[in-house]
Amino acid sequence: MLGMNRFVVVALFAIAAWCLTAKPRDSASTYKQIEKGRGLTANEAGKLEERLKKKPDDEDLRLQLLAYYAQPPVGMDLTAVKEARARHILWLIENDPKDGLGLFHIWKGIHRLHCQGDKLADPAALKRASDVWLREIAKNPESAEIRRAGVDQSQYCSPEEAERVLTAANDVAGLGRLYAAAVLGITGKGYQNGDPSGTDPEFRKRTFAVRAKQVLETATDAEMVEAASVAILQDGALLWADGKLDWDYTPLGNQLHAKAKAAAPDSIAVLTAPMTLPARGERPPQMLRVGGQVQASQLIRQSKPVYPPQALAQGIQGTVRMTAVLGLDGRVLHLRVDTGPPELIPASLKSAREWAYKPTLLNGKPCYVMTQIDVNYTLSQR
Repeated sequence: MLGMNRFVVVALFAIAAWCLTAKPRDSASTYKQIEKGRGLTANEAGKLEERLKKKPDDEDLRLQLLAYYAQPPVGMDLTAVKEARARHILWLIENDPKDGLGLFHIWKGIHRLHCQGDKLADPAALKRASDVWLREIAKNPESAEIRRAGVDQSQYCSPEEAERVLTAANDVAGLGRLYAAAVLGITGKGYQNGDPSGTDPEFRKRTFAVRAKQVLETATDAEMVEAASVAILQDGALLWADGKLDWDYTPLGNQLHAKAKAAAPDSIAVLTAPMTLPARGERPPQMLRVGGQVQASQLIRQSKPVYPPQALAQGIQGTVRMTAVLGLDGRVLHLRVDTGPPELIPASLKSAREWAYKPTLLNGKPCYVMTQIDVNYTLSQR
């Protein structure tokens, strides 16, 4: 009997380890279930709830219902909606704290809880969820994913709690983002996207927010200033454009940006951060991923590399593949070498920095582009 108990304990630990290391749910399948949930009627949602009682581990049903409750029909009892949301979100945290049924890895927030700021705000449910997150973080101290998801839930209404978690893990970048959110007075993120959903002047007056601003103004840690500068400038621009912010955040953002750029000159996030106050309604430029062959059709200037004489003499040939970020004007803003013979890399970088493309437009507005650049070398170039 003792041997059997030992076997059961070992099996349970193995299952727990598998749950924390299993491959995250495919994003496409998560989106698919969200779209199904958005189209449900009240009657259909009720039937799904009944099915879920018989099969509580059905992830697809959970996702559909979370999507449905995140945009309840007009006239629906909000008390019942909040109770249902809390029930499903608590199940999600307790059963899949690392992946969140795929929700933690996509640009959707149907799993979020707020303490104020919108009709679905539910401070009591948020408190229960935060307590569960703290238990999961304590059980899995090495999991950055679980820590990040837990902090994302609690940081706006309980920033002191989030600060303790991040400090204990020495997550300096996380602290930078936390302080930036406090300075801006953000009340939460959207249920349908990852954008900040709103701000509250009272949040900016909190003792924590005042201290956060002081910390950022004197910060020298490269990770903190990079994370904070990007968060303030990006989220600030979104809030300003949407008419949800009434003060100029750019002086502090740009102060931090200057320090971040000096410490991390090649950071894509820093290079593409919006540094000026946008016009109302004009959201900051987005980043698109475009395949190398597709983007190559937009080339307007391409300088050919000089074959390094030493590499040529040694018979070295091949392809140098780089990830490139293009600016709003189509010029190369950043390059990162992915693969290629070391002897051919310097010449490739020098050549690619001079390439230029037609500006890429999204909804009629210029955007940043992440793409692939290949520079080929063959001995036939002799």
